[in-house]
Amino acid sequence: MASVTVLGLGNMGGALVRAFTDAGDDVTGWSRSRSAMTAAEACARSDLIVACVSDYDATREVLTSPGMSTELVGKTLVQLASGSPADARAMAEWARGAAIRYLDGAIATYPARIGHAPTIIFYAGDRNAYEIHSATLVTLGGQSTFVGDDPGMAAAADLAWLSFLYGSMLGMLQGAAFLKAEHVNPAVVFDAVPSFNVEIAAEAAYARGLIRRGEYRGNQATLDVHLAAIEHIVAAAGESGVNSGLVQLVRDLTARAVADGHGDEEIAALFEVLRKR
Repeated sequence: MASVTVLGLGNMGGALVRAFTDAGDDVTGWSRSRSAMTAAEACARSDLIVACVSDYDATREVLTSPGMSTELVGKTLVQLASGSPADARAMAEWARGAAIRYLDGAIATYPARIGHAPTIIFYAGDRNAYEIHSATLVTLGGQSTFVGDDPGMAAAADLAWLSFLYGSMLGMLQGAAFLKAEHVNPAVVFDAVPSFNVEIAAEAAYARGLIRRGEYRGNQATLDVHLAAIEHIVAAAGESGVNSGLVQLVRDLTARAVADGHGDEEIAALFEVLRKR
């Protein structure tokens, strides 16, 4: 049984507390608005401190509140707010100066799936601290993943997760808008998501290999073929009266890749456009 203090009891913080509690850990939850004790008193009860407040600035504000400096020395801090790699590195530097073991974390899910076996949470920073507490942290998500010693690496993984989330959700909702405009039940696209996920997983594995090689020729579908399909989507958006901003963006990025000489390569070649300003 581990002893854990969770700072922040919003939707995500509350889910973290429930997961730790369900695992039999000794959990102390603290929030500015709901707790009778101070943050320092809450941290005094545990060696593992998990901060899940709105952002890095709010985390720093809590961690520098009265009495905290002595209660955190020698303990492990896991910071789970979203931010940039630079934010994470600055927080790690502060923690180092305060004699705190620091792990930066990124939760790749919503509160509803905290504690589930497929849930991924990325960690970076103090490798020894991660190894000490990994059996406790895996409670929050069965795919607990340490991505590197540089504390900014988990925040980078968070950017990857959020980019995938917003891109895929916008694509799915764009599809629902097309269906609705053509008097088809939008449930058609929602019901198809499990099948779509199989295709995305296969394409991801394929793209991973092409990017690793740095060579994008293959035998599935060239960017020229994809660009023609995307042009059809842009035209259909105008005919159906749905918003075409997303598909125009995809068309413009694909057209740029084709103009750069990637027309006879696979869609993974878009990586070369996206990695440049």
